[in-house]
Amino acid sequence: MSPASDTGHPEAPEPDPLSSLDDAALVSKAASGDEAAFEVLVGRFGALVLGLARRKVGREDADDVAQDALLHVWRSLPSLREPQAFIGWLSRLVQNRANRWIQRRHRKTVVLQQAREELLSRARRRSESAPELETDELVRKLPDEMRLALLWKYVEGLSYDEIGERLSMSFHQVDYLLRRARAALRKEVERLDSTEGGNA
Repeated sequence: MSPASDTGHPEAPEPDPLSSLDDAALVSKAASGDEAAFEVLVGRFGALVLGLARRKVGREDADDVAQDALLHVWRSLPSLREPQAFIGWLSRLVQNRANRWIQRRHRKTVVLQQAREELLSRARRRSESAPELETDELVRKLPDEMRLALLWKYVEGLSYDEIGERLSMSFHQVDYLLRRARAALRKEVERLDSTEGGNA
């Protein structure tokens, strides 16, 4: 029986040896595939990543961007030649991922706006019925997961993570689902346009 046990007090847990490593040594271990070392890195620099993401995309999408950036950090670490340059490399990577996120968000907005403009145009040509009803009709034709994902994202304003929790999907699965949903909605608009053109 150990002396600590004789006193009746539980033994103190041994310190994690990874925590005592400097940043460069920790980066080197993580780059070699050491997941525990990467977790320690995330603990050290997670707040920095989130702060950079917030400055680029705002508070609403910062968590999603930070999660995406950390995933790419893990995948890209083996390509980092100088572990001492990790902080600058990390900052650039987060900013690049945030810029890509902004571009994707802009494309999504453009696609939905174009679909809305098409519906408004056809509604004016065909009747005085409310275009919102026509939009709802097209969305209702989508498969359940696509329809729900669109409504939750663009009507309720949920994040990808929140949608993923409701649908039991990962971040990237939600992103893929929304891209498919927008493509399906655009295809339906084009189909209706071609039908109307043939009946003209």
